[in-house]
Amino acid sequence: MKTVPTIVNVSREGLSVCGVQINSLLKMPFGAGVVKDLNVVGLTELAAQIKAFVEANKIPASDLVVVLDAETYFAKQLTGETDEKLAGEVQEFVDSVPLASPSSKIFKLGGKYYVVVINRRLYESVRTAFESLGFAVKAVIPELVLGPVGVGSTFDANACRLILKKMAYVMENSFVGVYHTDMEGEKYPLTRFVKAFLINLMPKSFRKGFTLIELLVVIGVLSILLVITLVAINPARQFSKANNTARRSDVNSILNAIHQYAADKKGVLPAGITTTAQAISNTGANICASVVTDYLAALPVDPLTNNGASVTDCTVAYATGYTVVKSATNNRVTVAAPDAELSEVIAVTR
Repeated sequence: MKTVPTIVNVSREGLSVCGVQINSLLKMPFGAGVVKDLNVVGLTELAAQIKAFVEANKIPASDLVVVLDAETYFAKQLTGETDEKLAGEVQEFVDSVPLASPSSKIFKLGGKYYVVVINRRLYESVRTAFESLGFAVKAVIPELVLGPVGVGSTFDANACRLILKKMAYVMENSFVGVYHTDMEGEKYPLTRFVKAFLINLMPKSFRKGFTLIELLVVIGVLSILLVITLVAINPARQFSKANNTARRSDVNSILNAIHQYAADKKGVLPAGITTTAQAISNTGANICASVVTDYLAALPVDPLTNNGASVTDCTVAYATGYTVVKSATNNRVTVAAPDAELSEVIAVTR
């Protein structure tokens, strides 16, 4: 039996919940001091509030679609004409967004490209709270992307019905989905492409049966196509570029958390940060306990270190693959990714 998901709209003020098993639109305002400037400052309080809200309204556990209100993310239309220009424009915008844990994704709407940046900490906090109650988050989608299916700026029962009717579109445009589109907005499954190519290429006599020579010719053509495709795609380079993008986001998140800690502690940096560059680990600059939970939901880890699994338990041995150092003259902090690929230098100083 197909599961019908519950829809949760996240705004600056709180949550709105609807679904086929819920009689009306339910609202849960955030408690005082729980969320501030899109940042969750009371993780325990938020989890407890969501649990009480779900139990009081008898909301059954189900799949979950999280809709982000326009006031909870930053968006910009992109103007770059090449992948390189788009990447630079996206990175510049992400760096300018005042979020401690930014996550970004590019969407194509009406022939135009938009980059949306969300606060990963806000989303992860809501997701963790619901998943602890048996829910399973299947999609996270910004309000901007729902315009083409008729969902307006007001989240109500009608918006809920439209979202449930367009679940295929929602899943394809999810922040946590696995669908990607090239610069031309096209997808070319290799098996379908090769099949269509062969049908159009071969004379009718080929379709009745193959001789050995004909078979060798077809194999040769396929081999050439495969080589051309691999050279054009260069998967190793694409993986390296993706890893570097994750590293830029991670070093910014770590540095933002360090500065938030220093702001709360009247300029005092987390213990372990010295004027000598050290690995952020339990044996080096051990800042985990200072920033995790209060300023980061989890400590980011380099994609090539421990499979990129973030650190949530600061009491065990850990290594992030990132380094941190402070200036001896002006107390400026630099977080770097020494394992950056493609000869790139990834470091942020503030």
